[in-house]
Amino acid sequence: MKRAWIVAGVVLLAGGGILLWAVGYVTEHQWQRAVTEVNDTQPFMQVDTREYQRGILGAEVYGTLVLQDPEAGESRPLEFIAHVSHGITGSLMTFEPADGWSPPGADWFPGEDPTLTLETRLWGEVTVKLDLPELTISEQDMEVRVVGLELDQSLAHLSGDVWTGQGELRLDSLGVSSAGNAPVSLSDVIIVSSSEPRDDDTRLDSRVEVSLGKVGVVDGAYGPHRLVFALDNLEVDSWNQLAAGMTELQASALEGAHNTGLEQQMQAMQQVNEALRQLAAAGFSMAIPELSVATPEGDIRGRIEIRHPELDAEQASSMLLVMQGLTGDLNLTLPLALAEKHPAVMLQLAPLIKQGFLVREGDRLVMRGQMEDLLLTVNGVEIPLPPLL
Repeated sequence: MKRAWIVAGVVLLAGGGILLWAVGYVTEHQWQRAVTEVNDTQPFMQVDTREYQRGILGAEVYGTLVLQDPEAGESRPLEFIAHVSHGITGSLMTFEPADGWSPPGADWFPGEDPTLTLETRLWGEVTVKLDLPELTISEQDMEVRVVGLELDQSLAHLSGDVWTGQGELRLDSLGVSSAGNAPVSLSDVIIVSSSEPRDDDTRLDSRVEVSLGKVGVVDGAYGPHRLVFALDNLEVDSWNQLAAGMTELQASALEGAHNTGLEQQMQAMQQVNEALRQLAAAGFSMAIPELSVATPEGDIRGRIEIRHPELDAEQASSMLLVMQGLTGDLNLTLPLALAEKHPAVMLQLAPLIKQGFLVREGDRLVMRGQMEDLLLTVNGVEIPLPPLL
């Protein structure tokens, strides 16, 4: 009996070791794939993995994150280390700068150091978490202070360059002060995002909600403020093609005036136009369903929506212009006192008031608009739209 238990224990240990090795193997390949996608889909950030030392229980990753300015031809490298722990269903990667979180001779983090982790699962789900208790950067003529920054973002690969998931970013406060300028502060910032597939992963709905408790300036603090942005009923395949075309267009634009760059740019533009046509023919809706900005004189409120109906095969093949099928609504209202008490604001709004795009209703200025058949009507004033798309 004792020998049987020993054999069983050895089998369990061996099985556990093989499982952890397999998790580590999958994690390394997931990391390689993620690095490739990051490097291939944009020109502003490149990741180079110098070493990936994988063991059974964990791994050590040594690499370089290069921040690039393609137009200026400048780059800034940042060496990093990732400590990897292997589990039964996934791995946990903890990142830190190789030379520490603060530059030599500086103390940017008076309390605890930040923590940045990446958790991966065998089935492809990823969770990114950042916890930054406090950051203070003091230069000769400027000081920036960040307190209570937390990020929690889950991601799951859907198709091509499309990922879904939910995320939340919270910031207790942000303060900026500089010589010769009035200090500015933000408090109670919350950004919530979600991207969810539907209809057997052929359609995508995305939503971002931004809430800001208060904005602090010299004469006081004002809030709350809120902005919601929504994309609904996007066809995944067309959205993928559009994203790929935009990436290619951006990359080709950096080629300058070279003949190969111009040719690539024309091909990318054609790909973008075709993807837009397919996206529109499939039907979609893009909106800011909620906008609210608090001022001492009252709230600024607004909403806007642009949509395109879904077309059948015959209608899609005969569609000449995307814009011809677009419809939309616009509503904006703001306090009249905001313009009357602030000459700079009135200077910006005066042309709109003169043209009838903003009309007075009681103690508020109002803009109402509708778009249909390449015609935008704002408070009864008709504006023909150019057939750009």
